[in-house]
Amino acid sequence: LQPASVAVATVRLNAREIRLFIIDGQPLIAAALHHLFAANDAFSVVGTAQTVKALTLRTVLPDVILLCQEHGSTDVCELIAACRVAAPLAKVCVVACHMHSQLVPRALDAGAEGYAIKDTAPAELLDAIVQIHNGSKYVDPRIGINPAASNALSRRVRLLNHLSTRETEVLKLIADGYSNREISIALSLSEKTIKNHISRIFG
Repeated sequence: LQPASVAVATVRLNAREIRLFIIDGQPLIAAALHHLFAANDAFSVVGTAQTVKALTLRTVLPDVILLCQEHGSTDVCELIAACRVAAPLAKVCVVACHMHSQLVPRALDAGAEGYAIKDTAPAELLDAIVQIHNGSKYVDPRIGINPAASNALSRRVRLLNHLSTRETEVLKLIADGYSNREISIALSLSEKTIKNHISRIFG
């Protein structure tokens, strides 16, 4: 087997380390991922967190954000959007617990460059992050979705229905006369997140 520590050496874009920030709600998993990437000369782990922390992301300026998504937790598209606001130049790779093929187009449409599964081989995950950093899209091949085809389909769907499910919920509440604060309470989201949804609705 090829050691994970050298698996990406031949595909690095240049000698500069890839600045990686890891977000995982489970500290033990975050620590394991930190150890995996820190042991590879191609990477510099600039931080870990259990949730998206805008101030931290703006401070450390990662090249890639590894966003681990737990089943049943906050909508991954909202987390991707929060990462985009906090670190607009960073690329985002979602790492999910299970294969949800229906979620992949949504994640890519929300701005993610990659979608991996937690049971992937370490060397494969390392290589995926390098691919994403170098400008390519990545989707775990076991899911059977071509990232380029997924993006094209997503663009066609947006022409028919521009709004996500969450944005539709926000729009309905606006139509019912709810204020931003009332919408945030009704949907259990922050007012800032509601404002982001409203901006995208108007866009």
